[in-house]
Amino acid sequence: MDKDFINIYNLIQELSWLFGAHSINGECCGDLSLVEYMALKKIKDSENITIQEIGNALNFTKSGASKIIDRLGNKGYVTREISSVDGRVCCVNTTAKGEEMASEIVHRYSAYVYEMLKEQDAATIENIKAVLEILVNSAHRQENTLNGKYSQGGGRMSIFEMNN
Repeated sequence: MDKDFINIYNLIQELSWLFGAHSINGECCGDLSLVEYMALKKIKDSENITIQEIGNALNFTKSGASKIIDRLGNKGYVTREISSVDGRVCCVNTTAKGEEMASEIVHRYSAYVYEMLKEQDAATIENIKAVLEILVNSAHRQENTLNGKYSQGGGRMSIFEMNN
């Protein structure tokens, strides 16, 4: 195997460790696990998302997603509601507390990234962003291929994207 790919893998692993659940002062996301945060963020960025859609976004079964939603509900971050369009469907929405928590985490990590990169020029920042987007999109395409799914329109949106 090409040494560059081993180095890329090791760098990705190092970044995962640095941005993992232990990162900033030993905490990731307040009282949330990383997977709970990822689900909360996806719910915050969507309106009336179904449990099935959350499961698909996280590559979990509907049952696995439901357990995560239950934990988020018990913490007061989300509510389950019957769809106004189809009464057979349960939708999930964030509460004010959930919106505040998700925003706080994004801002904390954005400040963390800013502090790491503030000495870099705008072109370097744009290059870092472009490379990370390529990597994430490539990972999604590979995941879809391995799971027998094929993306439409150049890849699916990352659950980590957030409009500010």
